[in-house]
Amino acid sequence: MKDFKKDYYKILGVHPLASIDEVKLAYRKQAKIYHPDLNPDNPEYEALIKEINEAYEVLGNKDERYAYDQYLLNKKAHQQEQSASQNPVNKHKRTYTKTTTKTREEKTYLKGKIFIKYRGKHDERDAENILRETFYKIKITQTDAIVEQMLRQHLSEEFKKVFAKHKPLGLNIKQPVSCQILDQHHIPRDYKLHLIDLTIPDPEITNVTKHENESFGTITGNFYCHVKEIKSYKEEVIVEECFGETGETEQKIENGTNYFRKAYYNTDCSKFWGNWVAEVTRPAYRATGKKQTSGNYVRHATTNSDSKKTEWSKWKYEPRVAPQNNGCLGSVGNILGIGAIIFFVIFFIPKLAFLLPLILIPYLLNLMPFRFWTWIFRIAFVLFGVIFSMAIISTILKSVNKRAGQTVVKPKPVIEKPKYTPVVNPQSADKIVDTLINHHMIWEDYSGKTYEGNFSVKKSDLNQAHFYKQNLDISGNSENSYDKIIFSLKENDKNKLSSLYSMFDSIRTEHKLSSMSFAEIVVSFVQTIPYTLVLPEDCDAQYYQDEFTTKYLSSPDARCDGFEKYGINTPIEFLANLNGDCDTRTLLLYTIFSHYNYDVALLSSSHYSHSILGINLPYDGVAYNYNNQQYVFWETTVQNVKPGVLSDEISNTDYWRISLKSN
Repeated sequence: MKDFKKDYYKILGVHPLASIDEVKLAYRKQAKIYHPDLNPDNPEYEALIKEINEAYEVLGNKDERYAYDQYLLNKKAHQQEQSASQNPVNKHKRTYTKTTTKTREEKTYLKGKIFIKYRGKHDERDAENILRETFYKIKITQTDAIVEQMLRQHLSEEFKKVFAKHKPLGLNIKQPVSCQILDQHHIPRDYKLHLIDLTIPDPEITNVTKHENESFGTITGNFYCHVKEIKSYKEEVIVEECFGETGETEQKIENGTNYFRKAYYNTDCSKFWGNWVAEVTRPAYRATGKKQTSGNYVRHATTNSDSKKTEWSKWKYEPRVAPQNNGCLGSVGNILGIGAIIFFVIFFIPKLAFLLPLILIPYLLNLMPFRFWTWIFRIAFVLFGVIFSMAIISTILKSVNKRAGQTVVKPKPVIEKPKYTPVVNPQSADKIVDTLINHHMIWEDYSGKTYEGNFSVKKSDLNQAHFYKQNLDISGNSENSYDKIIFSLKENDKNKLSSLYSMFDSIRTEHKLSSMSFAEIVVSFVQTIPYTLVLPEDCDAQYYQDEFTTKYLSSPDARCDGFEKYGINTPIEFLANLNGDCDTRTLLLYTIFSHYNYDVALLSSSHYSHSILGINLPYDGVAYNYNNQQYVFWETTVQNVKPGVLSDEISNTDYWRISLKSN
């Protein structure tokens, strides 16, 4: 029978990492030495050779040895755990995960054509020069570049050779530089870039013009450089630190006074001593029950437990209160009675004027003998309470019936059908150059106040936004891809919402709205627009697997906008057709608030498959914490939902993250 508690490696005399051949060799040596046939005079060798055979059966078999090694590992881990639990330091250790924000620099290498316009002033710094060379002090007046190639992070061999062979341009070029970058459709986009290590291997000077002591021209050629971007990311670090007292103390005596101090753990588990503290013993005092009075002043006697000496406390003012016999009603009844009378006088005196004489009755009865007055007052107080309660109930019922009989008519939100207005060429009235898609909306804010406005979208802008989205080349289902998509759509549309901004500007000026009131007007405007599910495929439930989409498409009132790339409408598309789900609505609101310089964030959750607005305003409710700032959640898909309100189904903030942030 095998006993894993035995040390088989020690029995055979081999290392735990020994190969199978080394095990066999060790076994043969041990068998020759301790075999009973070779040692008839040593009967104890018979038990020893059994252990050797047992050890070889385990270590010589691959499966048995694996099981034995696992047993040894578990045994060692268990011993380490026991040792750690017995270590007093571990009782004062805590381990937690700390999330830190770090930054990294990402480089993008650029290649293209550059045009540097300069102005040179004649510099006669070497008048004795026999070659009659002319020197100029160069001043750069304008720099433009066309980027033809971009490489992220990794350098190609071409870039490596250029940077190794040529030094960066020494001219003082004003940064950032105006650059044009050609997209995949060869459409130029304007950017301002800070060009680092700008290198022009073979520069040429063209268009040189000289006037008096000055020279003008253009330096051109192929350029190589890089731009950098600082990106932040979160990193989780496991932190182990110590805390609390070690249990060690020290004592000393100075000038007849005892002092002590305690040892504590630093966070790195090293020890340090606290400050010396004097042990001050105070005599105990016990009240004797004796007291002295002088008018309204009282003092009490106590006994010192050490000296047994009686000491008196300081005189304390205690006003004397004449005892009153309040009967069964007691002081609580008086307090409640006074409160009821005050409430009665303030709110119900107009309707209960006929009861005023009853208030005077207790005072009149005070003229009667005291024993009769007490019982009469109690009876009157009970009757007054009953009448008072009936009056309150009657008033409440009348108020309810009055409100029930009133009919409150509020204007319902109105979204008129869009109207299409042709835009004609001012030089030729017969030629239509564009079409305006006009909308008129009436909506309410959270207090029920009605607002009204008109806005329009150019059909040419709608076509361009749709074309841009259809040709946007961002693939993948990652969170990073989603962030790039919505950022690109926002950037493409943000300067085409002038009509909508004009509507909001006029409302803000007319009503003199604060920043919070204006934010509520904008969000309630979007909340009023009926919810429409935007999908990348057909609006048929059979094509989708998630429960929300299939259930929503199966409902009779479902609104759906299908075959939209990425399953989202751009801000321009949303304003044109008013079809938007959570992503579309949040993206439009993020674009609007960014225009008005609000501190907002577009919050998304892949866990909840939802998108929501976060705004840094002093609202109460659920908020997302980021860099010591509170971004209050604001639902956009449900009408009249105020900021800070988040349903329980999506309330775990750990599942939310920031996809876009304005500041």
